[in-house]
Amino acid sequence: MTAHSTSRPSWQRDTCPPWCVVVHAEHDPPDDRYHDSVTLHVPATLGPGPSHAATTDLVVVMSRRCDELDDWVLVGEPERDGQHLYLARDSAARVASALTSLLTHAG
Repeated sequence: MTAHSTSRPSWQRDTCPPWCVVVHAEHDPPDDRYHDSVTLHVPATLGPGPSHAATTDLVVVMSRRCDELDDWVLVGEPERDGQHLYLARDSAARVASALTSLLTHAG
């Protein structure tokens, strides 16, 4: 079943948002019932400064718990628990705008 299928598990009361790529199944555990977008992998250099910098791939994904209304954007390292940003969709848009502005004006 795809996100655009007319058939869905009995527990799923809402329809998938257009960006959902999850194949929902009847046996999905309640804690795993989310709508998720494609996962983007962004090469990044992290650290408090050049002498402690490390390269990694950040993941960026839109997510919404099934039967809820709020979209969240996750930005973080896939293998680092507790080192993620979970931003409300409007907050993520403001952060993206601020980063674009900062980088544009920094030359």
